[in-house]
Amino acid sequence: MQNMKPFSIASLIFLVAFVCACSPVKPERSLYDRIGGNAVLTAVVDETIDKVSQDPKTSRSFDGVKLPVLKESIVRQLCSLTGGGCQYEGETMENAHADARITNAEFELMVDAMRTALDHQHVGTREKNELLKILAPMKRDIVAH
Repeated sequence: MQNMKPFSIASLIFLVAFVCACSPVKPERSLYDRIGGNAVLTAVVDETIDKVSQDPKTSRSFDGVKLPVLKESIVRQLCSLTGGGCQYEGETMENAHADARITNAEFELMVDAMRTALDHQHVGTREKNELLKILAPMKRDIVAH
């Protein structure tokens, strides 16, 4: 014991840094995984589109639209945007809504329907807010000016 030298502050810092560097850091799960993956996204999109396509205040936007194709496209887009690894190959929001004349009120009703669907699927507040934050910038490309 007499031959042991006391640790210097620098040695202690090095030791702590070494131990921390060797400790496995658990990466945060993607938003896609935290939401519940494809099953939850599909349920949310189904409920949202079913609601707004049948609501007299928003249904005109869905006249002539193949709802199953639309739903599949939205699920793929949400999967891509939330880190699920899907490739979205659909139209840009601006191109997809160019002739639709979506009003601000219609857009807000769609957002409310999605919030309700997320609640029905028990998506957490943090995840719901993260998803809506990702989608919010699309408003400028969807709502007619």
